[in-house]
Amino acid sequence: MFYPGEFYHLFNRGNNREIIFYTDENYHYFLRQFDKYLTGFIDIYAYCLLPNHFHFLIKIKEEEEISKINPTLNQFDRYK
Repeated sequence: MFYPGEFYHLFNRGNNREIIFYTDENYHYFLRQFDKYLTGFIDIYAYCLLPNHFHFLIKIKEEEEISKINPTLNQFDRYK
């Protein structure tokens, strides 16, 4: 569960420490998808992409900021 205004360390690694980014384009594609789906909801403070894993330090935006992007998104209401 994520809470507005809180910081989180997101990370993941390939199965058996296998490579997940084989080429420069793999890194770029991953960042484009991350941007496309998440930047409206989070602020990125730091990140590191390595061949077999990644790390992100993020902060979930405040509810007011998220509701400006998508007024119908009330995902946090159920946790109050």
